Amino acid sequence: MGRFHYGVCEWSVRARGEKLCALAAGLKLDCLQLGVGQEVFAGRGLGSQEMVEEYLKASKEYGVRIDSLSPQFVDEYSFTMPKNLLEEQIAAELVNRTIELCTVFGCKSYLLPVLCKNDICDGPTFHRAVEYIKKFSQKAAEKGIETHLELNQNVTQVHNLLDAVDSPMVKVFFDSQNLYALNGTSMARYFTELADFIGGVHLKDGVGTMLSGSLLGEGTSGFFKTARAIIDSGYHGSLIIENVYHKPTVCSLGSEEDLLGKDAAVLHEIFD
Repeated sequence: MGRFHYGVCEWSVRARGEKLCALAAGLKLDCLQLGVGQEVFAGRGLGSQEMVEEYLKASKEYGVRIDSLSPQFVDEYSFTMPKNLLEEQIAAELVNRTIELCTVFGCKSYLLPVLCKNDICDGPTFHRAVEYIKKFSQKAAEKGIETHLELNQNVTQVHNLLDAVDSPMVKVFFDSQNLYALNGTSMARYFTELADFIGGVHLKDGVGTMLSGSLLGEGTSGFFKTARAIIDSGYHGSLIIENVYHKPTVCSLGSEEDLLGKDAAVLHEIFD
């Protein structure tokens, strides 16, 4: 088994189920990260038993593992700074559904976004985040599942949060562009300083503040320096492409499949 596994986020392309598994396998990507959005409440997406079974069957057929899941709520619902109790309950329920689905797919981890509407911006949001992370991570840990936090926090703030949560089952999910787009952070240096605490990696690129707006290595986020930092570290695990290929900045350059293929080729060229 190699040091790295290469994958793609479900929300990077519009293919789903067997089509997504077949697409990934054809590009020598061996894992997927799937999203759990509010559609599950209406029995759609991963709220549909048929879709879950399709993924399970196709995953086995094509040799593409469902690596991890992520609740999709950060633009609409919050547990760190909710506007009302219902919003908080929806956010929490989506995380709980995600953890339950991890047991169905055999995922060893899930991604918990603590950013955007769930960001930590002051003392109250910090303490609310810690309270919920402890609650979620304890539930996941009882099932043998790690909680990986995606954060827009600097290195000191990340350490403070991890210290407060105080669990070996809670790690950081690194993103190669988010903090660069937010405030110009060197993502290579950020990775290096947190390497011992990183459990998963998103790879995307873009120009300036535009998230996922460029193919890997064609933006301004210092992708190749970040890749070198990853290689030089002790990290081993999944490298998940998170570029979004139907964005106006890239969709004119080819089909979603072609663009994902170019990024997949970059991963193999750099990390193999």
